[in-house]
Amino acid sequence: MRSFYRAVAILVLNTLLLFACFELVTRGVFKLAHVLATPTAQLVGEGNPRETVSYYASQAWAKQYWYEFRLTRTQRYYPYVGWRRAPFTGQTIEIDQEGVRVTPGADCRTNSLDVFTFGASAMWGTGAPDWGTIPAYVQQGLAKRQPGPVCVRNFAESAYVVMQDILMLLLQLRSGQVPDVVLFYNVDGDTYAAYQSGRAGVPENLAQLAARFEGRQEPSTVVDQLRQTSAYALIDRLMGKLTIATPSPHAPAPRKLLTYESMGMDVAELSAGIVQTYLANYTIVSALAHTYGFEYFFFLPPSISLGHKPLTPEEQAMKERADSDPALAKLQSAVYQSLERASAHYPHLYSLVHIFEQYDGLLWIDEGHVTPIGNHMIAERMLDIIQARSRHESLQRTSHGGR
Repeated sequence: MRSFYRAVAILVLNTLLLFACFELVTRGVFKLAHVLATPTAQLVGEGNPRETVSYYASQAWAKQYWYEFRLTRTQRYYPYVGWRRAPFTGQTIEIDQEGVRVTPGADCRTNSLDVFTFGASAMWGTGAPDWGTIPAYVQQGLAKRQPGPVCVRNFAESAYVVMQDILMLLLQLRSGQVPDVVLFYNVDGDTYAAYQSGRAGVPENLAQLAARFEGRQEPSTVVDQLRQTSAYALIDRLMGKLTIATPSPHAPAPRKLLTYESMGMDVAELSAGIVQTYLANYTIVSALAHTYGFEYFFFLPPSISLGHKPLTPEEQAMKERADSDPALAKLQSAVYQSLERASAHYPHLYSLVHIFEQYDGLLWIDEGHVTPIGNHMIAERMLDIIQARSRHESLQRTSHGGR
């Protein structure tokens, strides 16, 4: 028996050593293949349809932009708000040490007009190089419309909700950085977060964030752990090339997407909670503006599923993909309708839902992001609203004897 156990132990040990060596080799193969990949292969993308939208075929910067965009997906923990992108310097994207995307032309001297912009990925500028974001066009427009230096700072970040935007504003105010104008361009983050969790007023990916903080993980079997190895990935690729895929009767059924609807939540109740939270955030910013003396504006972003823009065939396909999830579409529509009605009682709230209805060319790259052309149109509308409000308040001060 002793000899038998010794033989088994040696066999098992050798097997583990061989597997470890095989795992190291396959990891090296995958890394080497990535390094030796042709520049074209690196720039093509990872199956994301928006990277192949026809607009980008005519833009010399497009491949470099999408390549750099993927490199900037690395995130770091940021106090209070959770995450921001890591610093990055590229040809089309630059992010500073605070995780703030650089606005070209910003002149941030002591006497500059300081404008802080907040929002999620649409305000951050997904799909556009640094010069083609909404804040960049606001910078250009203000520099032309008013004398003196202008400093527009882009505090937006992907997947942010409005409360995270407010926290970023509070951090700046606490540090003594008081803006002259603040622009909020977000509601989709709050809507999608509620769609995921069935709760209004929470960040996106709440379940994953909570599990990570609490040290919880989904239970996994030994087979699940083996599937995470490079050796399994290599064998799976080789088998995929040598065999014809057939569905296995023992294969696990795909997991059903967990959303508010699958939780049994009512769309009217949830949308009312989102709207109530959004307007409460508006009230908080209004109080801060009164205390610190800055102007503030809330803008409801356009969406491909709302409004009546004449859609190109590409955009129509994007809209169909967006509408393929009725639960999200219903929630978004209910939230926007309520907020557009509420805007009559909230003078700093403006809807941009219908901004593209006179433009029949391609603007959308997916259901929530547009080309630099679209960003320019949005920025110009914002500037018109800011200028009109400035004139209105100037007239009011004049009519009240300068008070």
